[in-house]
Amino acid sequence: MSVAHARSRQPARTAWSNERLLPERSLAWVTLLNTLCLSPTHPTFNHISRSAKLHDRPIIPTINTLSFYVVFMCHHINPKSVTAYLSGICNSLEPHFPDVRKIRLDPLVVRMLAGMKKLHGGQTVRRRCPLTEEDLIALFARFDTGDYDDCLFLAIVLCSFHVLLHVGELTEPDQAAKWSFVKTSLCNSLKLLTDVFSYHLPYHKGDQFYQGNVIMVRSIPISPRCPVACMTWYVGLRDTQFPLLPELWLTSSGEHPTYSWVISRLRSTLDEEVGGHSCVREGRPPLRWQG
Repeated sequence: MSVAHARSRQPARTAWSNERLLPERSLAWVTLLNTLCLSPTHPTFNHISRSAKLHDRPIIPTINTLSFYVVFMCHHINPKSVTAYLSGICNSLEPHFPDVRKIRLDPLVVRMLAGMKKLHGGQTVRRRCPLTEEDLIALFARFDTGDYDDCLFLAIVLCSFHVLLHVGELTEPDQAAKWSFVKTSLCNSLKLLTDVFSYHLPYHKGDQFYQGNVIMVRSIPISPRCPVACMTWYVGLRDTQFPLLPELWLTSSGEHPTYSWVISRLRSTLDEEVGGHSCVREGRPPLRWQG
């Protein structure tokens, strides 16, 4: 009895050689791997290394090392943050200590963290002051000068204010080692019309498929602080000064605006309590503020 095998619907594919397979695998790995997690300057690595040196204990992760770290840090910061730090510590040390996640889930470490949350979990959360329309008026009164950098600053602030973006999503980190061109917004993604503009915001660490988001900002014709008008003004200056550079946000020196570059200008005019989350205003868009 002969059995007729069903023909595969998959198209015929040519086999790859090792010379192509290895580079392609390396490219996929490098794209996913965040090398900053292995850096000794990573914040979570600094936390546990400083704690170990302060108490004269080895950096090698053990049950005692992590449990003492939990007790010590929960007395200084919110226990919920310690949970996040432990996750970062495991991610940083796992390439060198494969059993670190098993140690993290040891009953002593888990129960120690739960106990510290009961003891110190009622700490109040410090929130940055949200930006208001009055703050925007103060910023425009100082920075509406026609200068290139002042125009860039106002465009970033208005974009953050009207679409609920953190300052860190529009700028580069202060440490150059953390800069990534993959996370940089490009000028060719900008669509600037008379009543709206949009551009592509690249992926973040939670976007595993690198799809990013399209940011869209509408104009406010009756307002002297119209975001579309400010963006049009900035893009004209940028295209005149840097017509060949691909980045959307550039300072007058051709560098990327950093987080501290924007925050220092905010705090020079407003209160010291403003920060990168101030533009988000706890999820309240401007139209809701206006009633």
